[in-house]
Amino acid sequence: MTDRSDRTATTPDRLRQVLDGCATGALPPNIALLRLVTEAVRPEEVEDALARASTESQGEAAGRLGAALALCRENPQAFGYVKSVLHGVDHDGPTNGQGVAHWADTFDRLAMAAPEGGVALYALGNPDLLKAATEEVVAWLAAHRLTRSDARVVEIGCGIGRFVAALAPHVGHVTGLDISPGMIARAQERCAGLPNVALRVSSGADLADVPDGAADLVLAADVFPYLVQAGGDVATTHIHEAARVLAEGGHLAILNYSYRGDSGRDLQEIEALAAPAGLVVRRSALQDFSLWDAATFLLGKNQGAGKVSRTRDGG
Repeated sequence: MTDRSDRTATTPDRLRQVLDGCATGALPPNIALLRLVTEAVRPEEVEDALARASTESQGEAAGRLGAALALCRENPQAFGYVKSVLHGVDHDGPTNGQGVAHWADTFDRLAMAAPEGGVALYALGNPDLLKAATEEVVAWLAAHRLTRSDARVVEIGCGIGRFVAALAPHVGHVTGLDISPGMIARAQERCAGLPNVALRVSSGADLADVPDGAADLVLAADVFPYLVQAGGDVATTHIHEAARVLAEGGHLAILNYSYRGDSGRDLQEIEALAAPAGLVVRRSALQDFSLWDAATFLLGKNQGAGKVSRTRDGG
């Protein structure tokens, strides 16, 4: 087998770690492609790196890299789409005093320019990939028995309403909240005609419009990273607010808590915030999804301390 250092000798350093992550299975092909596009200067650089790595690898590594290469060739729009979305985002995050208002402005702009990219850039501008990724998350919620027919769901940061629309046929009622009026407008278009859906612009400071005990599931998919980055006690407040609006035995599902790249630190922080709120972490995992590299945290209300399940393979 070709030595890894030889295989990547002509590959720019900024791409090597991504290729290795894809080869080992740590990164799903679409996530690897997203990260390669983010780091690359030209689209040819991405395809060339994947082609070289897949050709010079063997076994499962070659298969994974080949899948990413095929995805790259099937989605020629990916490079331009990802770059345009990233260009519209201030990666430094909010400055002191801006808080969630910074993200409201950001997502209002994305709602106009690239609404789907604003909520799931890992779909690469491919509607079919976005649909599959959305369905995978809904299936995960169902596997954890969180989508019974009478369940009341509140989604924090519902964006374009993709999860609201996907969950509505399976649960009793879904309330989607977002700080961006532009995103809520997109969600209203997507969810038009669904009788068990309510969509509202929220303050981003709390869940004040949701009554106590009104939810069986609070879903926060790729939302807490922005709350954490907003600073102050925004993330803390939302965990306490989720506990308040949850009924006895309800659950808070956090899919990604931060973008720090340290799931252990994230878990420690969540546990420290959850206990005073009357929540307990029931599950902490990586690689629960094949199309998204989100770290998953499932918190239960008033169900006893129990033992946290920590896994890296979604098992």
